[in-house]
Amino acid sequence: SVNSASGEFLISVKDQGEGIMEEDMAKIFSPFFTTKKGGTGLGLATVQKISEEHGGRVSVDSKIGIGSEFRVYLPLD
Repeated sequence: SVNSASGEFLISVKDQGEGIMEEDMAKIFSPFFTTKKGGTGLGLATVQKISEEHGGRVSVDSKIGIGSEFRVYLPLD
């Protein structure tokens, strides 16, 4: 969605998974951090790096047992 007041484009991805434990929240954007077997831990680190290189940012809200929502904000100009 586009928020012309803030000058940003928002991409939101939401799931109904197990959620992210609070002690892991500070680490989820770190390269090679993963809680999944077979995961590389590069996905979120890559999304954050690319977003920041384009002047954007990434945020996350997560609740255990309910799921997570990731938001990527990118500037319109």
